[in-house]
Amino acid sequence: MVYTINMKIKKLTIINSLIMIVASILALTNCVNTQPVIAKPPMYAQIKNSNTYLYKSVESKDNKWCIIEKSYFVKIISNYNTEYYKVEYNGINGFVLKSQIQLINETPKNAYPNINFNINNSCYLRSSPKIKDMTDNTICIIPANTKKLTYIGKIIGEEAVDLKGSIWYLTKYEDNIGYVYSGYTTSMGIISENQEQVTEYTSNNYDKINPLANIDCIVIIVLTLIPTLLILIMLYKPKKVKKLKVVRTPPSVTDMYDENL
Repeated sequence: MVYTINMKIKKLTIINSLIMIVASILALTNCVNTQPVIAKPPMYAQIKNSNTYLYKSVESKDNKWCIIEKSYFVKIISNYNTEYYKVEYNGINGFVLKSQIQLINETPKNAYPNINFNINNSCYLRSSPKIKDMTDNTICIIPANTKKLTYIGKIIGEEAVDLKGSIWYLTKYEDNIGYVYSGYTTSMGIISENQEQVTEYTSNNYDKINPLANIDCIVIIVLTLIPTLLILIMLYKPKKVKKLKVVRTPPSVTDMYDENL
């Protein structure tokens, strides 16, 4: 009777263990199914058109930073709205029209033009591309013979010197960002087209996720399997066989008498 009860308990325990193992497999499957793939978001976009502007804000299209160079790239910060991306270009944050760029899959090696220019005579760094403004637009003075100012972009502004055009360069001097009239600059490098080979981004580009890299999945699996394994170990752990101690009883008087006969 006791043996039969023990066998029933053992069978029930084995069935319970199998159920727990199946539950673990289902938990793992659920983790895989709930997060099977994640679309890799695009990090960069290529500038498609020659007159693509980097805007300071989206409220007014007159509020521009500069023209950014065709064939180079902007880094995507966010999908701002249906018309604009918020981007970073050569250290400047701004906004660009979605229609002017093409999202790509790769991270470009040379995202921005590596172009510098020099200043022979001291001049002002200005907050707008003009000499005269409604308010004082001078930021600071750039000393004479300043070398290797970074070219960020260009914009059409006031013709500060007769017959020297109306192009201004957006640049960075020390910790200030502003405009320098191109007529004051020298040794401006040639901006060549970027020849990097890139592919158009599509939403079908996925990165597979390993479910075992998901902490939630690991916790579920461990919590489910540990009790099951412990139960199985306890069930099938070999038991130590106790040696029976033989107790010798002294012979009785009758036995001793029989032996002597």
